[in-house]
Amino acid sequence: MKKISKLRGMQDTDPIETTKINFVENSFNEISKSYGYQEVRFPIIESTDLFKRSVGDQSDIVNKEMFTFESKSGKSMTLRPEGTAGCMRMAIETGLLDAGQQRLSYKGPMFRYERPQKGRSRQFQQLSLEAYGFNDCTIDLEMLEISNFLFEELSVKEEMTLEINSIGSQKDQQEYSQKLKDYFSKYKKDLDEDSLKRLEKNPLRILDSKNQDLENLIKEAPKIDQSISKESQDKFSLIKNYLEDLEIQYKENPLLVRGLDYYNDLVFEWKSNSIGSQDTICGGGRYDSLSKIIGGRETNAIGLSIGLERLCLLIGDSIIKDTKSLLIVSLEDSFFLDGMKLASSLRKKLKNLSIQFSGKEKNLKTLLKKANKKNTDFMVIIGREEIKNNSFTLKKLSMNQEMKIDNFDSLLKNLK
Repeated sequence: MKKISKLRGMQDTDPIETTKINFVENSFNEISKSYGYQEVRFPIIESTDLFKRSVGDQSDIVNKEMFTFESKSGKSMTLRPEGTAGCMRMAIETGLLDAGQQRLSYKGPMFRYERPQKGRSRQFQQLSLEAYGFNDCTIDLEMLEISNFLFEELSVKEEMTLEINSIGSQKDQQEYSQKLKDYFSKYKKDLDEDSLKRLEKNPLRILDSKNQDLENLIKEAPKIDQSISKESQDKFSLIKNYLEDLEIQYKENPLLVRGLDYYNDLVFEWKSNSIGSQDTICGGGRYDSLSKIIGGRETNAIGLSIGLERLCLLIGDSIIKDTKSLLIVSLEDSFFLDGMKLASSLRKKLKNLSIQFSGKEKNLKTLLKKANKKNTDFMVIIGREEIKNNSFTLKKLSMNQEMKIDNFDSLLKNLK
């Protein structure tokens, strides 16, 4: 029969890559908890209207990249392309938004119908933080500090650059959009089809174009700092001062707008030039109007999302803390139960040791060959002599050593 393969743009992860993913997730969990963030979960399928209203009906995500289908009852549903809108919907619906300030974290798969390439799959994992109800810009700084801390812990900070910008209030953006419309209207003949559509509905999105032919035209476009209010300018200046005080290096990018319509004031991205064209590892910003857009009360909000697979591309295998491994071998069928009991006892005492028991293969030479191939660290042999003397034979395979162990406690010490 014909082999069934995974769908285009989807990825499998082997044990080594999964170990790396778990290591990153655990680091994220520990750091976010230390800042008071609580984990939440919500569905990967939402009403399509949620994303049309929040992300923006002129965005690439809504127009080109969503996995959308109809339920049997005819309702339009979408696999979530991002998590911020779903988390906000959950907070409104469950009453969290009315229960005071919230610091929330979540992780899980997102889906976008994009052209697959290195660092970009159609299903991808994100690690995210959202904070609700905080008005002053200390929470903006906290988001930047957390991401900086995580990347330092993962030893990838030196390969990354923090880019920041202020896109002002929604009112500022309307004024800026008109300036962009006036500017790009002079060059209609140079714009691609997507940019011509955006010119009428949301000129700000042209700045997010990936078309390299428009690169110079976009660089010469009016900058948003000429349109933002004094209040937004003051907030941005304060954030920059805080970053300098904390010695967190950053680069101002006046063209940074992010690809979603709900942002205001601070937007930021952590980028790396080590993983190819898909260079954004982490992105985020403020979105104070999102809750009102999707039916809640207006609430100050800010968040960030980290592309897990992209981050893992930066992380070498050496950062993963190795789990030592042990193979227990019983050389005769009558010793099978002794081997099982020993494995069970050791698992209760040695939580960080991977323990396997071989009760079928009796050829010691074959077992040693397999163990060395898998880079097994230890082997405990249970044969007639060991049963008779109530002892163990321990092989430290990486050191090519063999030891006779008199009792269980001594075995524990040698395996630690």
